[in-house]
Amino acid sequence: MADKGTLIFFCGKMGAGKSTLARRLADQPNSLLLSEDHLLAGLYPDAIHSLH
Repeated sequence: MADKGTLIFFCGKMGAGKSTLARRLADQPNSLLLSEDHLLAGLYPDAIHSLH
């Protein structure tokens, strides 16, 4: 049977480093990052503010 890959979900408090770790994992070959942060920022551009 063909390898179907791995799906990884992160949950945790704001500022815990979930997005940072997800971006680092997405830098690996054959990886894809689906970010709820980016989806919500596109849908509600004035409602979400960065912690930076």
